[in-house]
Amino acid sequence: MPNYPTHARWGRIGAVVVALAVGSVLFGAFGSPVLALAGMFGAGAATFVGAIFPDIDHHKSIPRRKAVKAFQFLVACGIIALAILSWDILVEMVDTAVVSPSETAVAEGLGSTVDIPPAFVATLLVLLVVAGFTTIVDPFIGLVTHRHRGWTHSVPVTFALTTAIAGALWLATSDFVLSGGLAFERQVTAVSVIGTFFVGILIHLSLDGEIV
Repeated sequence: MPNYPTHARWGRIGAVVVALAVGSVLFGAFGSPVLALAGMFGAGAATFVGAIFPDIDHHKSIPRRKAVKAFQFLVACGIIALAILSWDILVEMVDTAVVSPSETAVAEGLGSTVDIPPAFVATLLVLLVVAGFTTIVDPFIGLVTHRHRGWTHSVPVTFALTTAIAGALWLATSDFVLSGGLAFERQVTAVSVIGTFFVGILIHLSLDGEIV
């Protein structure tokens, strides 16, 4: 079976190809260089992480440690990117749910007004979420992987996992959950990046000869 350097090398090659393809398609579809660049870099990162993801079930190995770090990086980038894409909505929600009640409570308790910048609070919350999710990546992976070459090497299971994550992200950024929701082109960009994670997995499994 190929070792980590082989998977990583082909993961990097695949990341470049997929990144250019996704960036080109997004620019052609929406005419936005910002979305195209965001999608391009996101797709490249997701493809590379996908290419080393299946070996996360090989506990205490170099691939496992590398994959965990890469996954933590991807999770952090994903949260920050999602926060940037929905920044106006996020700041408004923080202002309504956190800042305004806090300012009212302080005014009633101290008898004086205090101005709390909603954008500052939103930034702190995003950083806390990033810290929390990156911290639980390793223990969560250990919890859901029990043996090497298990479900992480299964095409149907990883496809279902990727589809579920993409669907959850689409729903979470829609007007069903967010007030107003993200613009359609931003949702497409985010889901496209998630989809490239599965492309990376296919690169890994094809090297292992596990695609039938």
